This record gives sequence, C-alpha cells and structure tokens, in this order.
Amino acid sequence: MAVAALVLFAAPASAQLHYGDLSASAAGNLASGYSATFGNTTSSSHNWNVGGTGNFSGAYYSPNFLSYNASVYLNQSRANSDFQSISSASGLTLSTNLFSGSKFPGSINYARAYNADGNYSIPGVANYVTHGNNQTFGVNWSENLTDKPSFSVGYQAGSSNYSVYGASSNGDTGFHSVNLHSGYTLSGFAVSASYTNGGSHSVIPEVVSGSASSTVHSDSNGYNFNISHRLPMQGNAFLSYNHSSWNMQYLDTSSTGSLNLVTALATVRPTTKFAMSVNANYSDNLAGQLAQSVISSGGVVTGNTSNQSSNSLDIMALATYAPALTTQTSAFVERRTQTFEGSDYGVTSYGGSASYARRLFGGSFNTSATAIANASDNTGSDTLGFSVNQNYSTEALGWHVTESFGYAQNVQTLLVTYTNSYYNYSLNIRRRWGLFSTGLGAGGSRTALTQVAGSGSSSQSYSANLGYSSYLNATGTYSRSDGEAILTGSGLSTITQPTTSSLVSLYGGTAYSFGVSSSPVKKLVLSASYARSDSNTSSTTLSSSNLNRQFNSLVQYRVRKLYFTSGYARLEQGFSNSGTAPETVSSYYFGISRWFNFF
Repeated sequence: MAVAALVLFAAPASAQLHYGDLSASAAGNLASGYSATFGNTTSSSHNWNVGGTGNFSGAYYSPNFLSYNASVYLNQSRANSDFQSISSASGLTLSTNLFSGSKFPGSINYARAYNADGNYSIPGVANYVTHGNNQTFGVNWSENLTDKPSFSVGYQAGSSNYSVYGASSNGDTGFHSVNLHSGYTLSGFAVSASYTNGGSHSVIPEVVSGSASSTVHSDSNGYNFNISHRLPMQGNAFLSYNHSSWNMQYLDTSSTGSLNLVTALATVRPTTKFAMSVNANYSDNLAGQLAQSVISSGGVVTGNTSNQSSNSLDIMALATYAPALTTQTSAFVERRTQTFEGSDYGVTSYGGSASYARRLFGGSFNTSATAIANASDNTGSDTLGFSVNQNYSTEALGWHVTESFGYAQNVQTLLVTYTNSYYNYSLNIRRRWGLFSTGLGAGGSRTALTQVAGSGSSSQSYSANLGYSSYLNATGTYSRSDGEAILTGSGLSTITQPTTSSLVSLYGGTAYSFGVSSSPVKKLVLSASYARSDSNTSSTTLSSSNLNRQFNSLVQYRVRKLYFTSGYARLEQGFSNSGTAPETVSSYYFGISRWFNFF
C-alpha cells in the first residue's frame, strides 16, 4: 500500500479538460496517514486514514450561461487548516450560477459538514469548543427586464447540531427565510417593495442555560415599501413604510407582536459646501422595537409585547457646512416624544459637530467631536451629552504607529429615558531592524447604560510579537472581559439596549495564548501554540466556572508537491456545573499528502 501510494503521489496529472461545450478544471490534494485519538471520557482509536481536498470548477457553453464550483474535503480540519483538529471533519460546498449574462440570472448553493469543530462564543474571551454537523442551502433568482419592474426571490435554510466538550449537553440551531423584492422607476419616482418571511429555532446547551430543555422558536414576517424622487438643488426626497410581526415560544411563555415604522427624509445641497436635511421617524410600537433588538441577537423576550401601548416620534433638522477640504461642521435640532409603559416622555435636543483631517508630523490625523444639549419635558432639567473620536497613524524613527481613541457621555439610546456612555482605545506599534521585527498592541473598551447600575461591559486586550527572518516568529496575547449578555443558541451576545429578558447572563473571564513558529531551512515548517482561558457565567438559573486549554503543534516538510506532516493537538475543557470532570481529548497524526492539478 505504501509503495502504491508513493507511485500515485508521484504520477503526473493533466492540466485541463474540454468536452464539447463543457469546460472543467480540478485540483486538490490526496493524503494518507496514521491518526490516534484518546481522552479521559472516550475510548482511544487508531486509524490509517485516507483523505484530502478537491476543488472543481467549470462552465457549460459560456460562464455567462452556466458556471459551477464544487469543493469537497475528507478527514480534514476545517476549524484550523494548519493543525490536525481534535475532530476530523468531512464535507462539501456546491454552487452554480445560471444565466448570469442574461436578464434572468440565478444561483444555487449548498454546503454540508460532518464532525466539524465549532465555537460557542463568550465576548472578549476564548470560545468554548464544540463539534457537530451543519448544513445550509440557498437559491436565488432575479428578473431585470429593460423598462419593466425588476423582481428577485431568494430562499435560505440551514441547521446545525453540536455538543460541547466537557459537558453532557447538546445545542441545536436552525433557520429558514424567504425574501422577495421588486423595484421600478416611473415618471422620476423610484418605487420598491419587499417581503420577508423567516423562522428559527435553537436549543441552548444545558451547561449555559441551566435548563435541560431551553428551546426557543420564533417566526417573523415583514414587508416594506419605499419611494424616492429627486428634488431641486441636488436634493432627494425619500419615504419608507415597514411592517413586521413576530411570534416567539420559550418554555411555557410566548411573545407576539407587530410593529409599523414610517421614515421620511428630504435633503438639498444648494452649494458644494452647504447641505440641509429634515427627517422624521414614527413607530407605533416602541416596546416592539426593543423586543426586536433582543430577538435579532438570538435572545428571548417573554410577555405579550403587543399589549403594551407604546409609540415614538422623532423629527430632526440638520445643516452641514464644509469651510475647507479638511473640515466639516454641522448643527442640528431634534424633537423626540415617546409613550412607554403608560407614561409620556419628551426631550428636545440641539447641538453640533465638527470633524477635521490632515497630514500631521508625517502621518495621517483625523478627529471629530459632537456636543448635544437635552431638555427633558418630565424632569425639567437639562443634560449635556458629547462624544469625541480620534485616529492617528505615522512612521517615526523607523516605528510604525497606529492609535485610536473614542469617548462618549450620555449618548441617547432608543428610549429617551436611557443614555449610554462608553470609551474605547487602541495602540499598535511595529518596527523592523534588518532581519529582526517586533510589534506591540493594546486595546480596550467599556460601555454601560448610565441609569442602570451593573449594566456595563468591558474588555481589554494586549498582544506582542517578535521575529527573526523565517527562523523565528513568536506571538503572545492576553485579554479579559466582563459584563452582561444574552444567552443564545450560538453563544453570549452583548446587550446594547435596555432589556428585561429572562436569559440575561453575567460573564467574565481572562485568556492568554502564545505561539512560536520557525522555518530553519527551506520547505520545513515547525510551529506550536498554547491557549488558556478561565471564565465565569451566572444567570438566574445557574452559575458556572469554566476552563479551556488548547495545545497544537505541527511539523511539515515539502519535497516538490509532496508534504510530510505530523501534528499533535490537545484540548481540555470543563464546566463546574456539569457535575463531571473536565474532558481531555488528544489527537496525533502523521502522514503524506500531494497536491494535484487533475485537469
């Protein structure tokens, strides 16, 4: 078998294939080798595997008539192509374009993966490792006839099921959606309409939800109408109406509602330096807007939102003026009124902003600032909100430097009774001395609802790298984060609006990693990496301390188109509330692969 494999790997391959009106090309690699997997909760396995990848593409008659592409892989790591993964994945991706050169183009795509690595995310910290199966399917078609209404339709569907290493719990997600769109221009009016229908479900893993059957189902419908027309003085008028409805089921509770939004906008530009605009937004269900912001993140809203009487109206006038190419200024006045949870609220805001950009000390500098004064109808008091942003990049004494900073205080959210404050910053420097190179980076952010204690989320990250030609490249990172998030089927999602969702969770943790790679001689690659994270999650149903440790190593040597590869991977992951010891899984692999241009 070994001799036969080497003969096959060394054999030449054809370059291209033509058969009548059909043209095709194919490339890929074939691999064969030994792999072993063992752990503390699973029995060990030893296999001699055959695998590889293949990419096939071509056209019939003409690429504008029909073109296709197919990618297949067998016993490969799709989470990290540089290392043999803990779970060896297989799958395929198919796509085709039909009549792309005509007025009736269409496309079809399909993808499926087996035993693939995945992630259950925690903001700012290394993710939990999962493994499972997933698939997606989509079809799109459109009509674009001259002087006729355009029309397009699309359908998308997908599903995945996975298990979390170190926990006896599984997760499951699925979705489907239909999208219709049509547009037409009549007597200078651009008119368009669209319709969407979709649904999703997710089973949140017990290890993070605290419930053995935290299943979420949701369905939504929506349609939209837009109309626009040009105005004198390089202006434009726009009007939009959007209706949406939803139905969500979670455990023994449900949430249903509908929302109507109307948006109007008019702009004019009398001169190249001066422009004015007026816009208005009306919502007949302000509570529904809050619910949709949670649902769009994959979270859960309990209670019948449609029974809550709420609405909002926002009108703003804006004028902008650019006194120079490097400077732009604006001034605005805004009126917002809202009815929410049986109370009426109103606020009048006015303010302005300025932005400036120029070359500075051999680099590029830009900054902007906004100041807003708010007068509340309910409290009778005035508040001040402002924000600043700044970016700068340059090269000084051989150092490449890039930095940014942003800060905001009392920035209004969707509800006029809540404001958001935040800051963020980043700094990166790097330099090269001949064959030596080095770099450092740091960044951080924090955001919080000013009126809600404990609602903040923050993160910090640091990185460093050091290199010497191809002989050495070393990297290291450190990060930490904490805050409030919503539990979803694919991970924790940070909160950006006020919410009373029952799936709000506190999270916090730290993570660090380091890696080293080297190519001491041509065609030889050596690399290794280690990552560790420790986190805590806490909700109304459970609290858990979690750990994740990952180590990967790789040795690869290339001879012509032959690759000799050996790798080792180890994962340790556990959750204190699972009631079991952390799971440890290791995998070792060595083998040979060859790249082919089949035809």
